[in-house]
Amino acid sequence: MSALSHIVTFPEALGTGIVIAFDKPAAQGFQAMTTSLIEGYERELSRFRDDSTVSAMAHARHGGSFEFSSGLAPLFDIYDALYRSTSGAIDPLIGADLVRLGYGPDLSFEMQADAFERNGAVNGRACWPDAVERDGATLRTHRAVQLDFGAVGNGFLVDMISQRIDSLDDAASESTASRTPGPTLGSTSKSESEYVIDAGGDLRIHTSQPQSIALEDPSDTSKAIGTASLCDASLCASAPSRRHWFVKDPRPSQIQETAQDGRQPQGHGGMAHESQLILMHHLLNAIDGTPVRDIAASWVCLATASARLHGIDHPTAWADGISTALFVTDPGILASNLSQNVTFDCAVLDSHRQAGMSAHFPGRFFTHE
Repeated sequence: MSALSHIVTFPEALGTGIVIAFDKPAAQGFQAMTTSLIEGYERELSRFRDDSTVSAMAHARHGGSFEFSSGLAPLFDIYDALYRSTSGAIDPLIGADLVRLGYGPDLSFEMQADAFERNGAVNGRACWPDAVERDGATLRTHRAVQLDFGAVGNGFLVDMISQRIDSLDDAASESTASRTPGPTLGSTSKSESEYVIDAGGDLRIHTSQPQSIALEDPSDTSKAIGTASLCDASLCASAPSRRHWFVKDPRPSQIQETAQDGRQPQGHGGMAHESQLILMHHLLNAIDGTPVRDIAASWVCLATASARLHGIDHPTAWADGISTALFVTDPGILASNLSQNVTFDCAVLDSHRQAGMSAHFPGRFFTHE
């Protein structure tokens, strides 16, 4: 296999950037075509753009009917399945929770005083199946809703780009065949590209030889805690390490003070009020609307051949969403609940540095004797 030495980048895409490594120069017009694809995708789904459809939904006080591109219907299907399989712990309406925790379109990183009292379905925040009516790619609401499609959105765009590359390869193959008389036998088309698409750690790999991928240490992103090896698959990871922030706790802690002579200070009942910093991140349990604390990282792999066998056209989107769902649902329960939709392999690291891996996950953790 040729080295993947031909690089195409989209530095601003999705806020993380997208890098595509090819084994040969990208097709003519590919970069401009993909830039347009990304722009259209973000114009519909980004909650950080004032002109997006998602932002229009957030500002529609009395709701309305919002039409998305027909190709986004499978994205909403995946959210339907994840919502059901996690009993509501994965819900795109966490957009409102993230805003109150400081991760809004303005990137203030300042938590609202009533965040803990209002966040999550348990406190009355609207939920996906109740607040949003869906007809294919059309969403209807009766109030303003703040949606965040980040759990699946990166992976879904990766799949769209992958499909675009494959379509260009098919067109090139047909063009070559039309100019070549007689049958061609024996080998795959020379027009087929090998590539790796990387959208902030969400990977679609299409190569003939295995690629070694580091499993990033969530405690130190300059290090790896393992490796995975795969050649035609999607691999997605979730961890708080690259998207976290500190906020002041709006609830002042009360610390008992005692004067040197043993008497309580006067004027505040002997209690000192002090704001504390809290570490926040974007991986929330939608039920209570707070960051998950007991899982440190997850990795999910879907093999392309298996995905095609089960009629799955967006394996990276599924891997992306499942890697987030593993923060809120036990792997065995999640696999059982999704068994009618998709099968996957995974690895999980908890907050105590205990690691687990499914039987067929194509990787290993480093161990110390």
